Amino acid sequence: MMKRIKLGVLGVSNHFIKRVVVPVQGLENVELAAIASRSELKAADVARQFNIEQAYGSYEALLNDNTIEAVYIPLPNHLHAEWIKKAADAGKHVLCEKPLSMDATEAMEVAEYCQKKGVVLMEAFMYKYHPQWKKVSEIIRTNNIGKVQYINTSFSYNNPSAANIRNIKEYGGGGLRDIGCYAISLSRFLMGKEPEKVIGLMSYHAEFKTDSLTTAILDFGGARATFNVSTAAAAFQKVDIVATAGRITIHLPFNAYNDVPAKVTVDSAIGTREINFEPVDQYALMVAEFAEIVLDKGHALENSDDAILNQKVLDAVVRSSEAGTWESVV
Repeated sequence: MMKRIKLGVLGVSNHFIKRVVVPVQGLENVELAAIASRSELKAADVARQFNIEQAYGSYEALLNDNTIEAVYIPLPNHLHAEWIKKAADAGKHVLCEKPLSMDATEAMEVAEYCQKKGVVLMEAFMYKYHPQWKKVSEIIRTNNIGKVQYINTSFSYNNPSAANIRNIKEYGGGGLRDIGCYAISLSRFLMGKEPEKVIGLMSYHAEFKTDSLTTAILDFGGARATFNVSTAAAAFQKVDIVATAGRITIHLPFNAYNDVPAKVTVDSAIGTREINFEPVDQYALMVAEFAEIVLDKGHALENSDDAILNQKVLDAVVRSSEAGTWESVV
């Protein structure tokens, strides 16, 4: 029988219920064993609905459960650092929603903390685990479309709710942190290096004071990536990669459905083709990979360098918007 980790969840988020709970329960190397909420009734209700063995009325109570080996943290951004550290203190490995922290200094702090405590810390960028992105990366690395010149990412949704955590500034809300982090991550992933400098322009919601439209240019030294992300525009997402001998369009780059095929269009010198991918659940693939890292005792601890580097670019976009100039990524 395959080894399994016992996983607990800190928080009963809508994201967890809509996208994560069912896929994770189908994994062979994970047992979703406990869930915690500040409301014991809420935790118990979710545990009952999804046949989760244990429900707790506080996050601390779950962390005190010695049978739980790892936790998934889908809490609001401003709570990530606090509960990553508390989980590490309890000896739990951590899979935390993106972005890992509120800024790069905090990201480095929690990464070092987990290293010292000897626990895995992994940022939950699920899109990377979808086969469409592995194929796109392969096409680029094997020079099938030449040298990448620019990447353009569009990602938006319209969220008018003042009560939603993504619209609360103190909680780390706003378009840049919530979805701009994807545009930055994929650009770094595909370019295979860090941008040298960035320029950003952020527009803020009159009521929420969070950024509702953010535009940025990332200069990779010879190639560039641009993005527009918004929390006040029609739901839309798309990535275009243009190179010297072809281009690639990823039609649903981040929220790929788990029950219909994904599609990538590739244009090259010999013609246009559409590559279709069988339905998969990228959240399940991500959590399964996290479990494998935890179970592989000889595996080097996840050091979260990628999360720190991504946060440095996020911070530089904010600084650039405030200063009205190009900012180095440091």
